[in-house]
Amino acid sequence: MIRYFLHSALLIDEKILIDPHDGVSVGLPPIDAKPEVVLVTHDHYDHNACELFDATCYKEVPSLDYKGYNVVGIRTYHDKRKGKERGRNTIYIMTTPDGRKIVHLGDLGHTLSEEQIERIEGADLLAVPVGGVITINYREAIELINRTKPKNVLPIHYWIRGHYMPLDPLDGFVNTLGGWKTVYLKNEPVDEKTFSNAVFIV
Repeated sequence: MIRYFLHSALLIDEKILIDPHDGVSVGLPPIDAKPEVVLVTHDHYDHNACELFDATCYKEVPSLDYKGYNVVGIRTYHDKRKGKERGRNTIYIMTTPDGRKIVHLGDLGHTLSEEQIERIEGADLLAVPVGGVITINYREAIELINRTKPKNVLPIHYWIRGHYMPLDPLDGFVNTLGGWKTVYLKNEPVDEKTFSNAVFIV
């Protein structure tokens, strides 16, 4: 089960929350969740609101095992200059107790190596930034999707009405992707296992 709280915040099985924002700082609704663990892909204000939750917080962690959830972190960068502009980023590859592979790319800012591609390919769910400006843009995101062949896709880190960050909206991604089924998310958990070739959007 997943719940998406806009920007990059993704809750998995009501237990593990990745990249929480605080709502008010980014112009988005606050996150209504009670996770047991919080994972942060990089320590920027719009991804690291650990203090809002009664949960154990791990920032840029290389590996974690929690109640059958296995998480591996891959060191990447927030820009195309090996972190010189915006610092480091961590891709999280999670294997759930029931065998799902969930990959969260955080604020990935560059093309991945062949080795990194191999590690994330075939995910049951790929959370990929599409808003450009400070991450990869939607065209780079689509190229990455085509190379890694996930079962389902969750575009993240894009502009919606009210968002304070000057990111690109979702339109370019949705209009260019092609060949995927659009599933509209509501403010409730979604069982992504019941979908295939789906793009989850709000």
